[in-house]
Amino acid sequence: MTLLTTLAYLLLTVSTAQMHLSDDQKLAVLHEAQVAYENGIELQTADPVASKDSFRRAANRYQVLVDDGVENGMLWYNLGNSQLLSGNIGEAIVAYRIGQRYIPSDGRLTANLQFARSLVANPVKKENTISILRRLAFWHDALPTKVRLTIGILLWFSCWTLLSVRLFRTIAGFKTTSIFLGIAVVALSFSVVHDILDQHRSNGVLIESEVTVRKGNGEHFAPLFTEPIHEGIEFEILEQRPDWLHIKLPNGSTGWIQEKDATIVSRKNKLTLG
Repeated sequence: MTLLTTLAYLLLTVSTAQMHLSDDQKLAVLHEAQVAYENGIELQTADPVASKDSFRRAANRYQVLVDDGVENGMLWYNLGNSQLLSGNIGEAIVAYRIGQRYIPSDGRLTANLQFARSLVANPVKKENTISILRRLAFWHDALPTKVRLTIGILLWFSCWTLLSVRLFRTIAGFKTTSIFLGIAVVALSFSVVHDILDQHRSNGVLIESEVTVRKGNGEHFAPLFTEPIHEGIEFEILEQRPDWLHIKLPNGSTGWIQEKDATIVSRKNKLTLG
């Protein structure tokens, strides 16, 4: 029995290894995706239905590359565009968010993510305190992590240079300048740490048109809201149980949804400071 189990494991390992695409196959799949995407663009006005079908084919081919282990920002960006144009807002947001971890300073990706979010029906509003903080720290979203880190390091060195010079001579406005630099360094440090911690936080996006949030992990539990919530709404995952996710919505509400109704923005997709 042990021998049979070992042989089965070896066969499974070999078959799994053989499933990976060769470089030529990857290029062929990429070409198929690009052709389908361009065909979708050409058909947008003349035949919207056929256009969406082409975008779905493009998304399918890009997904094949992702599933094969190809990981880069532009692949996720193209997948997001294909999903968005095929009408899958939730899947588009997932792709853009993962792509943002690889190319956080890409303006096109950021703009498309914002546009996809604007299409979400009846979005769940964020808590007022968070909204106020975000308005006060608008630069957190406006500046890529690498830029904030670089500015923080430069200000940190400037602060210590100022203190060193102050030991030997009087500097006009020293107190005000040092306080400003200190606050800026602390704020930027918290901002960068927030991004680093965020990569270890499990998040998800709803991919079904209507999703019922329940008070417990079972269909016998009462709905948390009187109405379902919609595709594209983003959330933080608090806990995972078989077939169910315990989630926290942007407004602070917590409840349970079926796992099949969402896609998880995986922790394995690492943050890139570039």
